[in-house]
Amino acid sequence: MFTLLFCIAQLTAAPPAVEVETTDGGVIAGGLLEFGAGGIKLATERGPVSLEIGKLTGISPKGAPEGAGPSPAVWVELVDGSSLVGSAYTATEARARLTLPDGEPLDIPTQDVKWVRFQSPAEAVSSQWSRIVGSELKSDVLVVKTAETIDYHKGVLRDVTAEVVRFELDGEVLPIKRAKVYGLAYYHPAGRQLPQALGMLSEVSGATWSVQTIALAGEKLQWTTPTGLKLARGLAVVKRIDFSRGKVVYLSDLEPESVNWTPYISLGKDFPSRAESAAPRRDRSHDGGLLHLDGKSFRKGMGLTSRTLVVYRLPERYSRFVATAGIDDRVRPRGHVRLVVRGDERVLLDQAVAGTEPAKPVSLDLTGVRRLSILVDFGEDLDLADYLDLAEARLVK
Repeated sequence: MFTLLFCIAQLTAAPPAVEVETTDGGVIAGGLLEFGAGGIKLATERGPVSLEIGKLTGISPKGAPEGAGPSPAVWVELVDGSSLVGSAYTATEARARLTLPDGEPLDIPTQDVKWVRFQSPAEAVSSQWSRIVGSELKSDVLVVKTAETIDYHKGVLRDVTAEVVRFELDGEVLPIKRAKVYGLAYYHPAGRQLPQALGMLSEVSGATWSVQTIALAGEKLQWTTPTGLKLARGLAVVKRIDFSRGKVVYLSDLEPESVNWTPYISLGKDFPSRAESAAPRRDRSHDGGLLHLDGKSFRKGMGLTSRTLVVYRLPERYSRFVATAGIDDRVRPRGHVRLVVRGDERVLLDQAVAGTEPAKPVSLDLTGVRRLSILVDFGEDLDLADYLDLAEARLVK
């Protein structure tokens, strides 16, 4: 059983302002009074509100900045899924030191480091890098950049200084200049078991920490990662604490059981390019950008056109389907579709969605449902500007 050690006493100063997201799609703003293993307590305009941890998907400091500090010079991923950034990285024997964006040093056992990158991710080599560090390594790996590509060598990583990476290759230790090194990856034997994370903590710097326990002491958050690292950071660096793992799954992260598109006017034969242009978009609208509804941008969701039927076989038993449905802002006030959602053979929702109207919240009971069908049917404007966004479309336990 995972524990959340987070206790806040009544403070003489105003409690920190936060926004709390719940599994039913709600957002509650207030001052954080208490945060313990059983739940949280907020001071809101309507009085104190208590919520169970199991009903939360996220907590964000109100008005958290989008970014802070200089651009990172080092990117580090840990074996527990934490993705860190910093200004410097060195390693001696089995210990590494990462200098965090605010200048604070963090000592990390190299057994906890999956990989380190010393250069900004370039689009031309990003897929190569992903393949290298995502493969099952049999040894340490040193990655060097040559012109517009990268190459790697298998061996043993020794010391890493600000000037060189000492790399043992065929029994000889070579000092490789850091300027030539794109990144490095550590070999880890199979069999290590880590505790499951409670959630993910995102910082304004772009770092994300896998969190097992968390607590507030004064003005600092204290948390422990599944690998055992202990951190204490000021609240000002925290962008969001995400508790959605295991509670929420986004439709855009699922493979549909089937997708069927029917053109409004049939040309008598199938044209793959037409079907491809009308295919559902994951986390994108049909113009290729983010989903936009009522002046807001959404990073998760589905972009669908008429007439499209998408069927999902639910991976587990979920209690609700939650989304915001509307015609994408880019084509408003045009666009008119009929949105029909079925749970197995039962109609859960049947309503018109028009570009002349604000986006509509969707929250449907999925109790007992094993197959979810979403139909975006032709509306009153034939198929013109029928770009429906299902923003933040997700299944909730």
